[in-house]
Amino acid sequence: MIKEGSTVRLVYTGTLDDGTVFGYAKPEAPMEFQTGMDLTIDGFEREISQMEAGEKKTFTLGIYDAYGEYLDHLVEAVPVEYVPLKNVEVGMRVQMTGENGEKIPVTIKDITSKEIIFDMNHPLAGKELTFEVEILSVEEPPEGWHRKPEIAPMSPQEYGINSYGM
Repeated sequence: MIKEGSTVRLVYTGTLDDGTVFGYAKPEAPMEFQTGMDLTIDGFEREISQMEAGEKKTFTLGIYDAYGEYLDHLVEAVPVEYVPLKNVEVGMRVQMTGENGEKIPVTIKDITSKEIIFDMNHPLAGKELTFEVEILSVEEPPEGWHRKPEIAPMSPQEYGINSYGM
C-alpha cells in the first residue's frame, strides 16, 4: 500500500472503451507526483494507493471516478461577432475568459455562419477510462508531512444569520 504523501513514479497507458489511447507515460518520461495533493483524478489515485513498487495493474474507472458526467448545459453558442478568434476549426481546444478573468479551456464543437458552439466539458467527461499501470518507485512521505485538513463550510448561524436572514 502506498501511504498518502508518498512520491510515486509510474508508467501508464490510458484507453477508452473503443481502444483509443487518451494518455500515457513511458519509462523514459514517467509520471511523478505526490499522493494526497489532488494532482490526479480521485479514482486513479485510489487505485494506485493499493499497489506497491514493481506492481502492474489494469483497472477501469467509471465516469464519476474520472471526469464526471457530460453536462449539456456546459455547451454554449456564442455569436461569431463576439469571438475574437480567427482560423478556428471544429475540435480545436481554445481558452475562454470567465467572468472573474479565469482561463477556461473549451473545445470548439461546431461553427456556423452565425455562431460558434463551445463545449466546456472536459474532453473525457462521460467516458469510462481504462488504465494499464506499472509502479516504478515509491518514496515515503517527507518527515512530518500531513494533508491540510479540509475546512467544513460554516452554518448560517455561525455567520450570524438566523432563519429570517438577519
